[in-house]
Parts: sequence; C-alpha cells; structure tokens
Amino acid sequence: MLRRLAMDIGPLRDSRPFRNVFAARTVSVFGIGMLAVALPVQVYDLTGSTVHVGGVSAAEGLALLAGFLWGGVLADRHDRRRLMLRARTAAGIGFALLALNAFLPSPSLLAVYALAAWDGLATGVSVTALLAATPALVGPDKLVAAGALNALTVRLGSMASPALGGLVVSAFGVGWNYAAAAAGTIGTLGLLTTLPPLRPAAGKAEANPLQAIGDGFRFVASHRVVGSLMLLGLLFMVAGGVPVLMPAFAARSLDGGATTVGLLFAAPACGAVLASVTSGWAGSARAPGLALLVASVAGFAALACLGLARHPALAVAILFVYGFVESVEEILRYGLIQSHTPGSYLGRVNALWAAQETGGGAIGSLGAGALGRYLAPGAAIVVYGTVSAVLALALALTLTGLRTARLRPEPEAG
Repeated sequence: MLRRLAMDIGPLRDSRPFRNVFAARTVSVFGIGMLAVALPVQVYDLTGSTVHVGGVSAAEGLALLAGFLWGGVLADRHDRRRLMLRARTAAGIGFALLALNAFLPSPSLLAVYALAAWDGLATGVSVTALLAATPALVGPDKLVAAGALNALTVRLGSMASPALGGLVVSAFGVGWNYAAAAAGTIGTLGLLTTLPPLRPAAGKAEANPLQAIGDGFRFVASHRVVGSLMLLGLLFMVAGGVPVLMPAFAARSLDGGATTVGLLFAAPACGAVLASVTSGWAGSARAPGLALLVASVAGFAALACLGLARHPALAVAILFVYGFVESVEEILRYGLIQSHTPGSYLGRVNALWAAQETGGGAIGSLGAGALGRYLAPGAAIVVYGTVSAVLALALALTLTGLRTARLRPEPEAG
C-alpha cells in the first residue's frame, strides 16, 4: 500500500527532457514568488501609496492573463521549445532591468510598472508553452504523475519563495532580489536548449489570433469531458476568494491574531503537499472522473464546516483537509485535460485552464469581499461552501461524460 500511495517519480526518472523542464519550472516558480515580494516592497518604499502597490500588481496580473491567452495561440502554431526559450529569455531580461532600475539613485516608478507587465506577459507565454509541451515529454500513462510533480513544485514554491524573497530583500535590498531572479531565469536556458523540437500537431491555423482563441473556446464548450472540467473549475474560482475572509474570521470567530491567520493560510498548502506526495494511486485510478467529482464535493463541504469552527486547531485541521482534497482534484483534472485534448489544441486549452486558475482568486475575492459586507465571516464561509458543494453535487449527477471519463480515452472516430 505504501508503494501504491507514494508519489510516482517515473517522469523524472525516465525522461531527461521532462527533468529539464521540471527544473526550469521550479526556478520559474521561485522567481515569480520572489517578484511577488519585491514589487510591493519597492513600490511602497518609492511612493508610500497602497494605490500604486495595487496598480503594479494589477498590471502584472493582467499581463499574465494576456500572456496565457496569447501563449496558447503561439503554442498551437510554433515549436514549443523555441517559444519557451524566447519567453524565458524575455523574462530574464525583464528581471535584469528591474534590478538595474532598483540600483539607480532614483528608481523610476514608470519603469517598475512597465517591467512588471513585461515579466507577467513573458511568464504567461512561458507557462502555457511548458504545459502544452508536457504530454510529448512523458507517456500517456504518466500524465497524472507529471501533474502531481508540477503541483508539488507550485505548492512548495508558493510556501518557500515569498519567505526567501523577503529574506533577500531584508538582507540585501530589492535590487539583489531581482538580480537573483534574473540569474536563475537565464540559467534555465541551458536546460531548455537540450529539449528536442516540440512542434504542435497539425491542425487548422486561423490567421487571426482572436479567431484562434474563439476556436479554442468552441472546442472546450463542445467537448463533454474538457468542457465539464472547465465548468467545474468555475466553482473553484469562486472558492478561491475565501482567503479574503480569513483575517476577519480569525479575529471574530476564533479569537485569534496574526499567528492564527498565518496558520489558516498555511494549512491548505500543507494538505496539498501531502496529497501530492501520496498521489501514486491517481495514475491507475479506474474512475478518475468520479474521484475528481467526489473530491470536489468533499472539499466544498469542508469549507462549509470551516465556517462553523470556533477553535483555531479545528479550523486549521479543516483547512488541511480542504487543501488535501483540492490538490487531489487538481491532479486528476490536469491528467484528464491533457489526455482528452488533441495536440493541436493543447496550447489554447492549457492557456484557458491557466487563466482560469490564476484569475479565479481575483474574481472569487471580489465576491467574498462583497458577501463579507452583509454577513459575519463565519456565516459567509458557510454560504460559500454550502452553495459550492450543492452545485458540485449537481454537476456530479448531470455530467455523465466526466463521471465516466478515463485517463487514457479511446480514440474518437474521425
């Protein structure tokens, strides 16, 4: 049973190209995390304005979403290896210019805005090309294992990279933070140059990028498995806003302070890490679609229970469980999306998925903030979890295509 539960590291062991991409992705995750710390610190030091801090974050976030969508079109038209190299080079140059600007006696705020957007755009293109290339680097039976490894990297990076970035900023300043991110990013180019050509499968190529994106939307809407997965993702976009309520929940329902808030934020990530390292069973699941739906309902039910908690230890335990089942859902969803998407659509579908994952927190945060104005934080969390659980259960009962989906589908006629 331990062997069955242990994370499948086969993709790392058996595929050198995947090892190189995995290493490059890990460095990218840490670079993004360090940027997320350095930008607000520098902008606030320059302006003393939270408006500018929010403006720079918004510029980076919007550029990231644009990079996902544009990168999806490019990844379905051009060699994905070459696209990753160019995007990572552009990101490294952006980090280097941020470092040079930070070392100036009077750093330019306008340059910070422009370079934050530049790095967001380059990162979006790079991530989309990498996701689209992964199925060609591992066998179809290792897609879930690759997804679990990627998820583990993201979770660990989101936990460690902000702390690392904060230490670098405190000890040496924001300039050296940007310089370290630039050095790491440029260093990954050597790993990516060893990859084989990763040309997309032949398909209809629209001359207009907007038409290509629209064609991607039409494919998602018409595919009973991929479309269902994206529909389910909308619920997790809503749930992504719950962290907005955590400070008020800790103060008013748990009688806690900053330490309690920190534990509440850390608990889901810890649960997600455990889910990743015990994901060996997922690659051989007989009914991955059904398991995904069960995990979704269970996760939202856990959120509803969280709103009723009145002790910090219980709240942390519930969020740990939520993070665990949410990560199981994410790993299975990744495997199903990759295995059910034709090669000619992998770029655009992964772009839509990445945009959904990234933009979900922002959209959910607006909803959570609005709901928190009219309800106590615990009651708002109960409403969020209950409504999401009911909707997820309704989807589980109606989406027969997803409920019966397999990780290695039979080729469709035509």
